[in-house]
Formats: sequence, C-alpha cells, structure tokens
Amino acid sequence: MPAPSTAVPPAHDATSARRYRTEIDGLRALAVSLVVGYHVLSGRVSGGVDVFLALSGFFLVHGLTGRLARSGRVRPLRAISRTLGRLVPSAALVLAGTVAAAVLVLPSTRWREIAEHLLSAATFTENHRLVAESVDYAASNLLASPMQQFWSLSIQVQVLVAAPFLVAGAAVLLRRTPWWRHGRAVTIGATAAATAASFAWSVVATAEDQQRAYFSTVPRLWELGVGALAAVLLARLRPPRWLAAALGWTGVAMLVACGALLDGAHQFPGWQAAWPVLSAVAVIVAADHGGRAGVHRALSTPLARWLGSRSYALYLWHWPVLVLYLAHTGRDFPSVKGAVAIIVLSLLLAEATHRLVERPAGARIQTWRPAAALAVVAAMAAPPALAGAGVLSWMDREADRVAAVVDDPAYPGAAALGSPFWETGPAGDVEPMPPLSLIRDDWPWPPAGASCTQEVIEDAPVPTEIDMCVNGDDDRKRRVVAVGDSHVAHWLPPLNAIAEDRGWQVISVIRGGCNLSTESEFIQEGWPGYEECAVWRSRMTDRIVSLEPDVVIALGTRTAAGEEPEWLPPGFVAAWKPLTDAGIRIVGLRDSPRHTMDVPDCMAEWGDASPRCRSPRSSVYDDGLLDPPPSVLPDGVSLVDTSRYFCLEDVCPALIGNVRVYMDDGHVTGTYMRTVRPLFEEDLLGHLGW
Repeated sequence: MPAPSTAVPPAHDATSARRYRTEIDGLRALAVSLVVGYHVLSGRVSGGVDVFLALSGFFLVHGLTGRLARSGRVRPLRAISRTLGRLVPSAALVLAGTVAAAVLVLPSTRWREIAEHLLSAATFTENHRLVAESVDYAASNLLASPMQQFWSLSIQVQVLVAAPFLVAGAAVLLRRTPWWRHGRAVTIGATAAATAASFAWSVVATAEDQQRAYFSTVPRLWELGVGALAAVLLARLRPPRWLAAALGWTGVAMLVACGALLDGAHQFPGWQAAWPVLSAVAVIVAADHGGRAGVHRALSTPLARWLGSRSYALYLWHWPVLVLYLAHTGRDFPSVKGAVAIIVLSLLLAEATHRLVERPAGARIQTWRPAAALAVVAAMAAPPALAGAGVLSWMDREADRVAAVVDDPAYPGAAALGSPFWETGPAGDVEPMPPLSLIRDDWPWPPAGASCTQEVIEDAPVPTEIDMCVNGDDDRKRRVVAVGDSHVAHWLPPLNAIAEDRGWQVISVIRGGCNLSTESEFIQEGWPGYEECAVWRSRMTDRIVSLEPDVVIALGTRTAAGEEPEWLPPGFVAAWKPLTDAGIRIVGLRDSPRHTMDVPDCMAEWGDASPRCRSPRSSVYDDGLLDPPPSVLPDGVSLVDTSRYFCLEDVCPALIGNVRVYMDDGHVTGTYMRTVRPLFEEDLLGHLGW
C-alpha cells in the first residue's frame, strides 16, 4: 500500500543534499497501476503491494537514520505523528465514504461484517481480522470486504509505529557501549538478521498455511526489511551508467511480468515474493544514474509523477469502488464499460482526496507538535472505530433478543408446518427472526454451555486438530456422540435441549467439510484442508470407539443444490461398518436442503415470502432414496428422514413460522433449529426406542 510521497531524507552523511526522488513517484505509479489493473481486469495479484512494502522500509530507514545522524536522536513521537499525519486523514475519509456507500449497496445481511471490518480498518488491524477469517485473497471479489485493502496499510502502520521506538531504544543502549562508534554496522546487522528471520518464517508459514501467512505481519516484515537494507547499504552506491540503465529497465520489466507469470495470491509472501521486491530494489539502486538511457526518464514524466503522488489515495479508493460495483451488479468480474467506469471513478476520487485532504491536512499536521498532531489523528480515526464498535455492541444486544423467540408463540418455526399459516404463523404480521443483519452469526457451534478441548494429532502427514465439545457430565445415563461437518452441527441446539431434559451426555466432534466417511465428499484434493480432513477421518473410528457411546449421530445423505440428486455416499456406509461391528448404533440424519442462491441475500432483495428464495423440493431431495431403506445399510444403522422439518410437498421455503430458515445457501439458522426440537425428538426416540 503506497504511502503519500515525501522527499527522501538524506543518507547517513548529514551533509548529503536532500533531493526529491522523482523516479520513485514513477515506481509508485507503475505499482499502483498494476494493482488496480490486475484487481479490476483479472482479479489476480500483481506484486504492486510488495513494491509498496519495500518502499515503506526504504523510506522508514532513510528517515530514522537521517534524523539520528543529524541530531543524535530519533524522537519517536515526532516520527510517528508525521507518519500518521500523512496516512490517517485520507484513510478516515475513505472509510467514511465506503461505509456510506456500503449501507446503500450491500444487503443488511452484511452489516455485521461491515462493522467488524470498519473497526479493524480504523484501528489498523485489518490484516489480523483477515487472518482470523482465513480469507482467500483469490476468492471472488463479489463477497470481499470493501475495506479489505487496509490489510497492507495495517502492516505498514504497525511497523512504522513500532520502529521509531525500537530504534530510539537501541540508540540509548548503544550509547553506553563501545558499539556506539559502529552504529552503522550494528544497524545493518540487526536489520539483516530481522529480515532473514522473517524471510525464513515466511517460507515456512506460506508452505503450512498460505492464506494466513498472506495477511500476517511477521511473514511480511522481510519485504520492508529488504527496502530498509537498500536504504542502508546502497545509500552511497553509484553504479556505472550502463549498469544503472540495465538495472532500472530490468526491474521495471520484471515487475510488469510478475503478475502474469506468478500466482501471487497463492504463492506470496513466500520466496516468490522476492521477485517484485527485488524488482523495486533494482529501480531504487538505478536511481537517476542511467543517463539518457536510464529508466528514471520514463518514470519521471509528468503523468507518472502525477499518478505516483496520488497512488496512496488511488489504492484506498479503487478497492471499495470495485467491490461495491460487483455487489450491485451481481457479477464476478466487471464488464469492459464497468472496468473503465471503476478506474475513472477511482481516479476522480483519488484526485479529490489528494487535493482536498491528503496534501493540505498532511502539510498542516507536519508543522504541529507531536502531542497535538497525534490528538488530531486520533480524533480522525475515532469516529469510524467507535461507529464499528457501536454497531457490534447493538448487534450483540439484538442477538440476546433473538435467542428468546423460541418460547414466543409468534415464532412457531417448524411447528407451523402443515398448518394454513406455515409461512408467517398464526400471529401474522410480525418481524421475522433472526434479523437479516444478525443472520450470519446465528450459528450453533461451539454449542452453548459446552466444555471444549482441542487435540493436535502430530504423528500424521500433517498436524491436524480434533475439536471436541462435551455437554453434560460423565454420570449421565446415555452418551450420544455427534460427529461430522457443519451440517451435523446444525442439530446440536435441538439435540442438546433433548439431552438436557432426558439426562444424556452429548459429545460433539465437528470439523468443517469433513464427515464420518472413508472418502472426502466435499473438500476436493488440492483444496486447503484436504490432507487434514483425511487424517481426521482416518482417526475418527478409533476415537469414537474409545468414547463408548450409546449412539452415534452423523450425516446420512448429502444434498447438492440441484446440481445432482441427493445421494447416500458409499464412504458413509464404509465408515459406519466398523462402528456397528463394535456394537455401536448409528443414526444417520437426512441432509438439510442446499440452495442455488444465498437465501438471506435473496430475502433482503426480494422479500421474505418471495418465491425466488425458495427451492423446489424435487431439486433438493430424492424421495425414493429412503423408501424403502437402502439395502446397503449395515445392521445397527437407521436413517431419520428430516425433510419434513424443512419442506412441504413441493417446495422448501425460506421462511417458516415467522423464522428465517437459512443463514446462507445451505446452513440452517440456530433459531430455526431450536424450533425443530419437538419433531426431531419424536423421530429420534422412535428410531432409538428409548
């Protein structure tokens, strides 16, 4: 993420002349053009952000060492106030504009997400938010956060705020040692060691979990470190004219080719990210030493300098404009006209931001004392942060209200099926629950009141976690083990309610995308988590047997959103056999419906009762599959037909008994599942004979 352009501070010799590196404006222009172009036209990663990270390290060290050489101290508060004074005003404006547009364009189902990302972006922790969400940077931009671009700014701010204190502290310590005379060597050694350590960790972290590493601070530090080393080591380097020209043009050519030749979204920040970083260093080293053939002539044109000086604002604006356009049109990629409109609008917003906010506010704040500057910066960042926190607090209070509707006769949910009022219930015109703004969080895992543990399997091809939650004491008269993926987790609210009243213990072993099976029905080979799921499945039989359950509840069939008929996976049957041979009963639950649309978004756009938001029963269920029961079932296995909890004879509605059924295209809300309890209890006890 580009920082606003500033004059490059002098090198370590305090007498060197301060000059403006116009070719770096051009490098910024090239980098931001690649970022915007690749995002808008292909959705790929260009390497431009890696250039900005390297430039941040370069300018950081140039500034800190220059101040240290001139005055003998760093003054960290002054350095931080100058940095934040340049960055925060434009960032606050972009956040305000993005939120205002998002409320108009995005459905209310995404309001919590917007509030969470607003809070993270305003506090410069967006990269940590994305790590927690394990976001795939290559995923469709249609569903991306319009504030996701703040991840790189967050990393830069975290480093730019910490570094002055580290340098100042190190300087104080060094003054008391003989090493003070060798400050340059110590600086180089410390920077090189930190850079090497971060690079090594980046390679390891990228290999283990690339999606998390992509947004993490530590695996990205080496990119800033390379820029910092360039500032320290190359400050006095003046390559021959021919070499400078060759370096500059090679760096530009490599940078332009990077996005086309590397899959940065799935390879960075590993060693492959050295490509764009070293490309930037080549241009920095070349500087203006290439003479008439030097790349600096192309990078210093008026257009390049104009775009480079606006690169920060353009980077901030292009992403929300793109994401909101895609959300409004429902497209995965913009049309040609749409792409042109996105780029033009982003440029106009960048120009206005640069002229009206970035340049005047930054220049004024630079002249203030650090305390005053930091107070103003905090006042700018506070409104979006407080707005995000306030919305999240309100939503948490609303969630408590939603939890109480299970006892409200106005919200019968599944109990309304079969009645003339199956959609709205007898109460008629009341607000359906859960609210669309909260529906994404109406999720039953981990189960309420459970004691949860995590075991890591180390003696496997890949380390794999087994998460286990226990509701009820060991002295309960029955032990029920629920095992499988999120479609098994659906059943925990009614199952735990039944268990609490009947004195059972429920042990739930849930892993997303993984079922009690010998095969992988959902996670395909090559997808993230495939190997971990294979390990999890291979250990599950022994783990279940060791728990000595009275019954195991698992998924019994799979539905597929109209793509193919409902089926009984052979891997399910194969996994059940060793358990039944061990004398353990199995209850397989018919899968809940999956839909071809995001149901809450459909309801937000077309209304709760719209036929567009329902699925024909025939597209979800194969009504001949369980009648008669399949002959392949081992003795001790019974299948519960749960389809009557979700569907009428010909349709599977999105609203039943004033309760919204789905939180996305195939996961059932916890609110609705709690209303299923009477129907489920009747069927479950009938199969078990308890």
